Order: sequence, then structure tokens, then C-alpha cells
Amino acid sequence: MSSHWAALAMVVMCGLVMPASALAEPPANDKFANREVLVGDVLTEAPIAVTRTNDEATKEEEGEFISPFAAGHSVWFEWEAKSTGWVSIGACEDDFPTIVGVYTGTEIDKLTPVASGNGDEGPGCFSQRQYTFKAKAGTKYEIAVDGNGFFVEPPPPVTEGEFTLRIEATPPPPNDDFANATPFEGKVTEEPGGARFYFAHAQGYNWGATTEPDEPSDGPSDGATVWYTWTPPETAKYLLGGPCCGTGLNWDLYTGSSLEGLSEVLAGTGSSTEYMATAGTTYRIAVYGTPDAETEEPAMASFGFNISANLPPLPPGPSPGGGGEQTPQLDLVAPQTTLVKSKLLAASGSAKFWFSSSEAGGSFFCRLDGKPFKPCASPKGYRHLKPGRHTFRVKALDAAGNADASPVVARFRLPSQSRRHGR
Repeated sequence: MSSHWAALAMVVMCGLVMPASALAEPPANDKFANREVLVGDVLTEAPIAVTRTNDEATKEEEGEFISPFAAGHSVWFEWEAKSTGWVSIGACEDDFPTIVGVYTGTEIDKLTPVASGNGDEGPGCFSQRQYTFKAKAGTKYEIAVDGNGFFVEPPPPVTEGEFTLRIEATPPPPNDDFANATPFEGKVTEEPGGARFYFAHAQGYNWGATTEPDEPSDGPSDGATVWYTWTPPETAKYLLGGPCCGTGLNWDLYTGSSLEGLSEVLAGTGSSTEYMATAGTTYRIAVYGTPDAETEEPAMASFGFNISANLPPLPPGPSPGGGGEQTPQLDLVAPQTTLVKSKLLAASGSAKFWFSSSEAGGSFFCRLDGKPFKPCASPKGYRHLKPGRHTFRVKALDAAGNADASPVVARFRLPSQSRRHGR
């Protein structure tokens, strides 16, 4: 054999026996102790944006806990705030779902989250991919980026790849002023059999919002108010569902075209309430923060706002043959179930799920692990769950008795007690 072919054979043989670990190395900031330091005052200068990868990254078995959905491919960063103010940290625009954690502390098993929960997410994206909080000058923040391993149905998602981590000043809400109120855009859908359903949704936040001099003194003047407009398409009883889940936010409903001429309709309503609204009337909705008892600063958070109603069927039209009423159609179409969001609290071993149906006026049946399906409502919560893997299923049932033949499935894992407490 010539020396050329012998050398080629040696290369091929080496390629066959070379271990996979030798082909790809974990990122330099795979470990918390080797976290990458990012420098910049994002409140007075340009945002920080770095493109990195978590390919071949691993999970530190001693003390690391970012989320029950974290895939175990975490990389770490550190950023010190030079000024005090609202900042947003996230990895939103990537080809694979990410999870971001923001903490203070110098030891991985003793980190303190500075932002968590639905009220801290956004404004650019949600589902644990971005968090907003008030950074304090001189404080160092530890940041973890991992893949999100949560999935409803197989196949599981990709949890490794290239991502862009952004640290930036949180932009003021566009609807801070009454004159720039954001309009609700609703839609009416008609189901087989004539049943109709109205739904409108807005996602917003009041981080950095201000208070205008002429805002009503019985709520919005507490501070950090944002405004919405809503015009119902028909006169009906609507369910208005505002901020919830411990955000510290409240909302009021008004009529009127100026701050000076507002008439209060609903005040201090909390999360949800029903109201008989008049078609064609433009209503004003103020979402504002309640003051903290000690600092007197208004609460600021991200929130969702829903408006829905079951509307009466339209009058029957003429039959194709002329004259008479149309024969009512039987509803033989099963509803589709959607898992809207989920929340796990590892420390208490609890889980909560929000879900919806494509048809109004029906019901839901839920099942956890091997237990039978039982009637339930959204949100459905479970407490004191044992460590390990769990499976949640939910299916919708419409008013005609049709059940979703393919229940939504959500699989999740809760760590052991020692892992929950960082031991």
C-alpha cells in the first residue's frame, strides 16, 4: 500500500473510532463559575445583544434549577447594572424555544430569582423567554439561557442551537396616555347550530407608565395607568377579564371621549366581572397599579385582558325553496381543545393549567396521570404533587355533547425536595 493510501486509511479509521465528545466541546460559559461577563449601561447607552450557542451545553447537577421545563443545556452570563431603571432580558427571536432565568447571588445553589411569573414576562415575548424588572445600580445579575423541553404532543422540541440574548431598557407602554389608547379588536364566530361567540384579547404592560393630571382620582390617579378603548358589536352581557394572579394591577371601565368628561361604569373590579354593554358605545378601560403600602409606588407588571360573550343566534333566513324557516342543523362537530398556558411552582410541588375550547357554552374534563377524567374548569390546579414525571390531559365537550377525541396532553417533571431547595 502506498504511503498516500495508508495515510488516508489512517484518517478514516481515526474518524470511525473518534468519540463523539471529541467532535464538539461545550460552550465556554457552560458552567456557572465560567459565566460570560457582559458590560454596558443599557439605560443610558445602546442595548446589549450577543449571539451565542448552547450546543453540547450541560446541566450542573449540584444546585442548578432554572425551570421544570429546562432541557438541561444551560449557559450562563453576568451583567452589572450601572443605572437604576426598568430593563428587559430575553432570548425571544430564535429558531428553538428558549427559557431564560435572571438571578442575584454568587453560588448556583443559593441564587435568588429577581423576576418570575406571568406578571414579569414581556414585553417582547412570553413563555419564560423574557423577563422585565427594575434593575438597581451596582447590582450584578446572573442570567441563564436554556432550551425549553416542554411539549404537548411528540416529537419533542429542539432544545439546542444558536440564540441571541438581549438586555435593553424597557420601552414605555404605547398606550400610556389617554389619547393613545389601544383599541380592542374582537371577532364573532358562529358555530354549527347557530350559536355565536365574541372574543377580544389584548396583551399589555404598565412598566414605566405615568399618570396624566386629569385622570380620575378614584383609581387611575394611583399611578402607572395605561388605556384601552372597546366598542361592543352587539348589546349583550360581556365577561371582562382583566389582570390577575397577584400582579397588583386593577382596572376601571368608563364612557366618555375625554379625561375631563369620563363617567365611571365599573370601578376597582379586580380580575373578572360581567357587564351588560350597549352596541356602538365606545368604552374606555384604564389599567393601573395599586400603591405599595411601604414605598407607595404603584405596581407595574405584564397582563392579559379578555372580553367575551355568548351571543344569541341570528334570526333564521328563508329556505332555499323560498318561504319558511331553515331546518336547524345538528351539531356533529367536536370542539378543539387548546392549552393556553401552564405554570409550575417547584417549591410547593404545584401545577396550574389554563385551557380553552373552540366552541362556547361547553365544559371540560381533566385527567392527571392514571386517574380517570373528571369535570373541570380553566384554570385547573394541582397541589402537593410528588416528585417525578406527570402527565396532564384535558378535553373539551360542547353543548351538543360532542367531545374532543384528541385530548391535549402536557408532560412535565417536578424535582425532588432536595433539588427544589438547592441541596
